[in-house]
Amino acid sequence: MRIGTFISGLFLVLIGIVLLLINFGYGSWNIILQIGQWWPVLLIFLGLSLFNSGKIPRGMAFVLLLLSVLAVGAYLVLAAPARNYTGQPTASTLVVSREEYPLVKQANLTVDYGGGQLHLAPGKSDIFQAEFTRGEIKQNIVANDQLLKIDLSPTGKPWSAGPTTANRWKMQISPELLWNLNINAGAIDGVIDLSGVPLRQLNCNLGAGSMDFILNNNGPNSQVRVTAGASHIKLEVPGDTGVSIKMGGALNTNNLDELGWAKTGSRYQSPNYSEAANKIDCDIQLSAGNLEVATEPTIQSSIIN
Repeated sequence: MRIGTFISGLFLVLIGIVLLLINFGYGSWNIILQIGQWWPVLLIFLGLSLFNSGKIPRGMAFVLLLLSVLAVGAYLVLAAPARNYTGQPTASTLVVSREEYPLVKQANLTVDYGGGQLHLAPGKSDIFQAEFTRGEIKQNIVANDQLLKIDLSPTGKPWSAGPTTANRWKMQISPELLWNLNINAGAIDGVIDLSGVPLRQLNCNLGAGSMDFILNNNGPNSQVRVTAGASHIKLEVPGDTGVSIKMGGALNTNNLDELGWAKTGSRYQSPNYSEAANKIDCDIQLSAGNLEVATEPTIQSSIIN
């Protein structure tokens, strides 16, 4: 068997194993970021093939495949489970108080996040507060009249495996301001709960992972754009909100047809969209993933302790 054929086949098998186990709750999406550290294994396989004129015997190929599958499977099962938000120490915090910026009425939050667990929820008295488990965070906070800009990014290696070292950002934003949110992330498990938060625009660029968006009472006109790779996206909205969703991507599945919404081309629209007081316009692009839309009469904020 040619070494190129073997490596290509092995890559597809291992990616399939990773995605399958994660879907069953083993491991976490941030492990995908660590695949890049495994590249020396390719040198081992290449070296073995040189002993046989650039080919790998079928028997050896089967053994190497079996060992690789067992190693990756064991690694995923022993690694931190997805959405393990508890039991992780806080390394640093950030608080932006209302007293510091009494005139601010609108805020822009930009988050550049490597990978791990991210949770965003409505807060109470402060404009913004956050806890981080991986040390100090780069921050840039600028106020311009009534507009506040908050930019956050990691200072070092943004991810790691294991239940005690997982990268976790827990953030809360004030429901007293109008928000523009920009979130850029790699492999991620997270919840963005914007219940009762005035929202003008939400832009999310995700590599791979699982993300729940909870939208409820966000104002008369909110724009949501999600671009993701191999991801599971869940969108929760109350039944009295008018929702329009433009769906795109090559390999994706969704439950939009089951909702009985009107469809024009690639856009779906809830029956109450025209007369609804609060409207959400979504543009969701999934390279390979799944969109699940849930409509509930009332959605409660899910602040995770």
